Amino acid sequence: MFTNFVWLGFWIIIAVLGIVPHEFSSELARLLGFASNINAIIFIALAFVVVLSFYLSSKLDSLERKLTELVRQLALDESKIRELERKRIQDQQKGKKVLEEV
Repeated sequence: MFTNFVWLGFWIIIAVLGIVPHEFSSELARLLGFASNINAIIFIALAFVVVLSFYLSSKLDSLERKLTELVRQLALDESKIRELERKRIQDQQKGKKVLEEV
């Protein structure tokens, strides 16, 4: 949800820059204290890229942690299933031996 708002804001700013580029970039440069409007736009774009990279990096770390937990849980579940199958086979073999003895 947050990502959708970030992208929506990004594209709104791009649209405004496309419609009234000089007025918007000049006002942005004045607010940020830049002498040139193109410097302000480049600075904002680089800041957006850095923040986006940090956000994606944190999401990637989160996904890696979740994947590791999932793989570990699957390995434990598979181990339990194999142990139960082994016990079932042993019980069946014991049952056959009891029937053969009778």
